[in-house]
Amino acid sequence: SAISMASESLQGRMLDLKPYCEESEFQVVEQYLGLIQREAMRCREITSKLLDFSRGQNSVRSVNNLVGVIEEVCSMVSLIKRLKGRNIHFERKTPCNAEFNPAEIKQVVLNIMTNALESMEPGGNLDIQVRENVDSVTLIFKDDGCGMTQEVKEGLFDPFFTQRADGTGTGLGMSITHRIIKDHGGEIEVESAGPGQGSTIFVELPKKARSQSKAA
Repeated sequence: SAISMASESLQGRMLDLKPYCEESEFQVVEQYLGLIQREAMRCREITSKLLDFSRGQNSVRSVNNLVGVIEEVCSMVSLIKRLKGRNIHFERKTPCNAEFNPAEIKQVVLNIMTNALESMEPGGNLDIQVRENVDSVTLIFKDDGCGMTQEVKEGLFDPFFTQRADGTGTGLGMSITHRIIKDHGGEIEVESAGPGQGSTIFVELPKKARSQSKAA
């Protein structure tokens, strides 16, 4: 919340500077400040959810549009400097509704997308599809990045597992992703023909929320 409050304060100061700025520059700064506020609140929700997992508490779910969630994340990652130059292809506009916790599934999509985009060089491609089934929805994330060995595929969802040689990252992103999907009664699978062959991740979520099991 401190981050959100700081960005709100900075947003107020920006209004004083508006007469001295180009309109296009002002709009870009406002866009970033709005993003900071929204994501700070979402991170607080995710932190709360991690505590709920340990306490065995259930998440609140409602009917939401999965396509809208993916579009929000696409807009967000387009502003992340280290991910610029990669191409995201997602063209579905028809809503696809399911019963889920929007903050949690947004985190799932963000984790998968950032992993995919970080695995590729500038100019790489990430294709996203949403397939609607009778009782479930399948999200498909296909990239032409560095691919995975069998060892990486087997350890991908383990806590603190990371491929990064620079020491950045916690190695918790995909572990949290796996936990959220399982908590929703869904499934996640990864396919890769090997190093240099890209990867495809499939996420299947039930349209109707299933009864939630207590966390151990």
